[in-house]
Amino acid sequence: MRKKILLIDRAEGELQELAHLLLEKGFDVFWARGGEEKENFANEDVDFIFLNLEIPGRGRLSLLEECLLEFPMVPVVVLSSEADLEEAVRAAKLGALDYKLLRTPPEELLLLAETALKDKFPAATESFLTANKKLLSLLERLKDVAKSKATVLITGESGTGKEVLARFIHQESDRAKGPFIAINCAALPEHLLESELFGYEKGAFSGAFTRKLGKFELANGGTILLDEITEMPLTLQAKLLRVLQEGEVDRLGGAYPVKVDVRVIATTNREVEAEVAKGRFREDLYFRLNVIPVRLPPLRERPEDIKLLAEHFCQEFARRYGRPVRGFAEGVLERLSQYSWPGNVRELRNVIERAVLLAKGPWITLSDLFPRELRPQRNEMELPLKPLKEIEKEMILKALKAANGNRTRAAEILGISVRTLRNKLQIYREAGIL
Repeated sequence: MRKKILLIDRAEGELQELAHLLLEKGFDVFWARGGEEKENFANEDVDFIFLNLEIPGRGRLSLLEECLLEFPMVPVVVLSSEADLEEAVRAAKLGALDYKLLRTPPEELLLLAETALKDKFPAATESFLTANKKLLSLLERLKDVAKSKATVLITGESGTGKEVLARFIHQESDRAKGPFIAINCAALPEHLLESELFGYEKGAFSGAFTRKLGKFELANGGTILLDEITEMPLTLQAKLLRVLQEGEVDRLGGAYPVKVDVRVIATTNREVEAEVAKGRFREDLYFRLNVIPVRLPPLRERPEDIKLLAEHFCQEFARRYGRPVRGFAEGVLERLSQYSWPGNVRELRNVIERAVLLAKGPWITLSDLFPRELRPQRNEMELPLKPLKEIEKEMILKALKAANGNRTRAAEILGISVRTLRNKLQIYREAGIL
C-alpha cells in the first residue's frame, strides 16, 4: 500500500521540490497550505508529516503541538529557515522526529521519511507482480541471492520493471531496514553525476558551501541502484570500480577515503557485451557487476502478466484519484493482451492511468484506453500504433499548454519531477522539435 505524506507548508509552497521527489518515489502527497487545511486530514491514514515552521501568523512550535495532538502516532519532521538549537531541543521534547533546515537537500529528507516508515511498517515489502512461471521461479532464486552482498546486473528493455525488481531484491535481503537509494546515470552530466555519487567537501569547487554526502554514503548499510549503468562516462566507471573493490569512496575535495557498506544493483537496457566490444564500457567493471546476471523479459514475452498488471493498475489509480472505476468492460482485457506493448509495463501503466481518469462509468472501455485522437485512422477499433515516445511528447506538450508554460505545474499534471521534465524538453530542443 502506498504511504501517505502530508506537507504542511506556506502558501507559496517551499516544499515543491520535495513533493516532486516523493511522488517520483511512489508516495501519495497531500498539502495543507498555510497550516489551515491540516484538519481536513485528521481522519485520513497519514503516515508521515513534514511541517514548515515558517508559516506566517502561526506559532512555530504551537503548530507542531497541534499536529502531534491531531496525528498522535505519525512521525513529524519540522523544517526551519535558520538553525535554532533551543527550538530544536524543544521540538524534540514535544515529540518531533527531527529538526531540519528548509535548505536540506530533498534527497536527505526523503531518506529520513523512508527510514522512519520502514521502522513503522517492518512487514512492508516491494512486490514484483507476475503470473509468468519463469519469472516466478526467478523470484524464488533471487530470494536466496538477496541474502548475500553479491552485485546484481539486471538487463532488459526500458519499462520492463527493472527498478521494481531491484527493490524486491533489497526488501528480501538482510538490508531491508536500511536505505534504498536509486540514481539514474543517464540523467546527469558527468560533473554532476560524480558529485551525486561520491559527494564533496566544503570548498571543493565554486558553490560548494557545505559538505554534501554522495549517494553511496547515503546508501550505507543498504542498497544503491545504478540505473542505466552503461550511460556512465568511462572516467567515472574507473572510480566506481574502485568503490566496488575497496568498499570506500573519495569525496570531491576530500583528504581521505570514506568506508561504505553498500550492496550494488545495476540496470541497463543495452547489450553490455556489445558496449564492452565497442570500448564504451569497461570490461573489468562488467565482470565485477555481473556476479548475478538477471534478464527481465519484455511484456510481450509474458502476455499472462498483461491482465494481472492492468487490473492492479486500475485498482491503484482508482484509489489514488478517488474515481468510481471498478474494472474493464467485456473484451477489453483480451484486446489489451493482443497488443505488443513496445513501452512494456511503463506504457501499460500510463495507458491505464489515463483510462481511469477519462472513464465515464465504472467500466473502462477501449475508447477510454485510447482516445480518438491517439487511434490509427484506418480502423478505430485497433490499438494505437504510435510509439510511446511520440505519445509521451504529445502529453508533455499538452501539459505545458494547459499550465500556460509553467514547468512546475506541468510536472504536477504529468506526475513527474521538474528535473525529468526539464531533461525531456532539452532532448526535444536538441532534436529540433521545440
